[in-house]
Amino acid sequence: MKNNLLKIKICGIRYDIKEISKLNPDFMGFIFYPKSPRFVGFNFSIENINNNSVSKVGVFVDEKKENIIKIYNEKKLNFIQLHGKEKVSFCEFLFKKGIKIIKSFKINNYFPMKILSNYIPFCSYFIFDNNGGSGRKFDWKKLYEYDLDKKFFLSGGISVKDINNIKNFFHPKIYGIDINSKFEIYPGKKNKKKIKIFIEKIKYI
Repeated sequence: MKNNLLKIKICGIRYDIKEISKLNPDFMGFIFYPKSPRFVGFNFSIENINNNSVSKVGVFVDEKKENIIKIYNEKKLNFIQLHGKEKVSFCEFLFKKGIKIIKSFKINNYFPMKILSNYIPFCSYFIFDNNGGSGRKFDWKKLYEYDLDKKFFLSGGISVKDINNIKNFFHPKIYGIDINSKFEIYPGKKNKKKIKIFIEKIKYI
């Protein structure tokens, strides 16, 4: 089974929003976490995305519920990505407020995949990562243990050099690829040429 029509999510964007949107990613992620070098600031405007087909994602790490709801509404986000230690009850609360959630999990060889079943009712997608923005990979073979009914993004240190590896990775629930640090000139400033090459080669593998 081939991973046809993989979605592309570009995360950690601070600059050149309009230009990046013209590359036709499916999701663009903006980090609202003050400790991140890619923190956009709470007054950051993302209204100038020049592509209505792009979903805007706000990334939060153990943020207060009321702040997430405020930013979600003010920035007119399509999704939030929870990248911390948020519990199921936290996701349930936001889900019941009408917010679409992408929940990120840091995967290692000892990660208990079964705990994810509790998050399924409240999340649109999962992201399987190593440690967001670190540029490090985890062992993708671990994902063959994942047999739940929720699609996921593959993330963690992915670069142009991984195109063949992605082509050879088959999983019935893979939905998209999440890219970040390996496509940067510096934190928040993306290399548009690298992204263009990646999107062109990965979208229909």
